[in-house]
Amino acid sequence: MRKLGIFCTISVVFISLSCCVTKHKYNELQLKYQRTQDELTFITSENQNCQKNLKSITDKLSTMNSDIEKLCADTLRLYRKARNVEREYEKAKKDYDELLNNFATTSSNNQNTINDLIGDLDKYKDEMTIKEKMLAMQQDSLNKARIELSLKEQKLKEMQQILAQKESEVKALKDKVSDALKGFEGSGLNVYEKNGKVYVSMDDKLLFASGSWNINENGISAIRNLAQVLESEQDISVLIEGHTDNVPFRGSGQIKDNWDLSVMRATSVVKALLENANIDPTRLSASGRSEFLPLDDNNTAEARAKNRRTEIILAPNLDQLMKLIQNN
Repeated sequence: MRKLGIFCTISVVFISLSCCVTKHKYNELQLKYQRTQDELTFITSENQNCQKNLKSITDKLSTMNSDIEKLCADTLRLYRKARNVEREYEKAKKDYDELLNNFATTSSNNQNTINDLIGDLDKYKDEMTIKEKMLAMQQDSLNKARIELSLKEQKLKEMQQILAQKESEVKALKDKVSDALKGFEGSGLNVYEKNGKVYVSMDDKLLFASGSWNINENGISAIRNLAQVLESEQDISVLIEGHTDNVPFRGSGQIKDNWDLSVMRATSVVKALLENANIDPTRLSASGRSEFLPLDDNNTAEARAKNRRTEIILAPNLDQLMKLIQNN
């Protein structure tokens, strides 16, 4: 199946390369593809930041709960201590009254003792008031943290639901494409999923003759089957990438090097898709990658054949996820 996929990919590239796109159109499509890549990177980063923020808030909540428990314990201790001081005060006052009646000479000392006890009582009362205020502030911060945590969890849940839905859609798309291209298994074609996208990789032997960008009949047949799937999946963006090995191109005419060859093959595949199905051209873009994204090291004939391929990359629509991020 993989060889069939690679062959189909290369065939698609050769057909795509049979026609040229304008520089303006190419740049516009390349920009659109780059913007999609940036959006996906941003979404992934945003999801990771939400996970980090959730952990930070949870740790902060745990610390606040610990502080509250300590403040409650300190408040209870101060309250009990204040009660003891009050009882001592009452006892001292009673002793003072008794001593006042019996020993007038001790009144001054008793008064000082009472004043000290009153001062201690006031001190403990002030300390308890401060602790109660701190407790109220901590409780308010805790409530705010809980609200923030709830909002973050809701946002994360919605994003996870959308991502799960997109993953399901990508899997279903991969299965649909695999079924449509099942007859080309073993002919250099491979369908796989990577980074939330579906890749249809076709070897050049499936699509093109050596040095050519004209798609052969077998490649046209594979592209026709794929085009029918893309026609029914209208929310899918399609990027066609042409890849070559590192052997310099020896042709003549309008094709000067591997860069030109990879672009012409990708463009041929784009045109073949449009000719075989009713697909909105704005969904398609062609890109030549020359020899600079090899799958193998180009040291053997087998490795070079593996690198000569056309990749049709199917990306799902992420507008719903981007809207959720922008609204929050």
